[in-house]
Amino acid sequence: MSITFLHSDQGMLGSNWTSAIADELESIELTIRSVINSSVEVASDLSGRLLASGGKRIRPSLLTLSALACGECDRERMTYLAAATELVHMASLVHDDVIDETRERRGSATAGAQFGNKISVLGGDYLLSKAFHLLCVHGNPDILKSLSATAVVMVESEILQASGEGDLSLWESEYWRIIRGKTADFMASCCECGAMLADADVNQCQAMREYGLQLGLAFQITDDVLDIAGNSELTGKETGADLINGKFTLPVLMALRDADGDGSLRKTLSKGHISACEAEKITAIIIESGALETANSAAADCVEAAIKQLSIFPQSIYTDALKSLAEFVISRNG
Repeated sequence: MSITFLHSDQGMLGSNWTSAIADELESIELTIRSVINSSVEVASDLSGRLLASGGKRIRPSLLTLSALACGECDRERMTYLAAATELVHMASLVHDDVIDETRERRGSATAGAQFGNKISVLGGDYLLSKAFHLLCVHGNPDILKSLSATAVVMVESEILQASGEGDLSLWESEYWRIIRGKTADFMASCCECGAMLADADVNQCQAMREYGLQLGLAFQITDDVLDIAGNSELTGKETGADLINGKFTLPVLMALRDADGDGSLRKTLSKGHISACEAEKITAIIIESGALETANSAAADCVEAAIKQLSIFPQSIYTDALKSLAEFVISRNG
């Protein structure tokens, strides 16, 4: 049995965290394929193309590993709920690509480029609707409450981010709120819901949620570093895209703090609109300043905090996989 949706060029295939739940991930993939089928051909086509484009499947992995680390659970329900988390993630990517006018992701044309913005937005809505149908059928009130509250926070954070594009002062004051809301809270909820599914106690549910939160922060910080210094062929997006779009992330803020003695960097960033040429120069300043190392250190601290949360659980292949996943998050190159 092979997990065809993972990118082997990123060193993921056969890694500790995927091999521990290989059969479960295969079942989740098959479930997603079944769920996205529609009598409306374009809905099936758009969803199928998104699924075929690959991805790390981190969110369903978090729910699955968290549930199994906490004990036994209904495996069928776990599969459907894990599939729901990936559908929410897929929907968010479709909407993000429309908002950012992204034409390519993971080396392939985005839904917006293939189907146009109108169909893409509706396609994202379709995936989101499918996800919450699964949650209503296979979840329980606590699980539905956790993920629906997270969906609200995700959208609020995306609105805050979009409204603050080019606004340096907003990014200086709201960076951590933005990355927690748009990325970390969702991963936290996936872990919490896995624990709930296994009927874990309050302390275990809270520990799993905190693990997911810290892992999510590390994930987003690493994404921000890769935007500055990553290989676009591996990250699937243009290097420096965040800068050009007026998103001033942690490496930018650290360079501003540590390497802007004459105020010239702040002056450039405060203009709001950054040209591709200016972005290239700013990237060089960020790399020269050591800000990438500072940001990487912050991500590593988050991973350390995440792994500490696992100490209350019995050691198992699943807790080991959660540790491996946390380490992967900050070592990945895409």
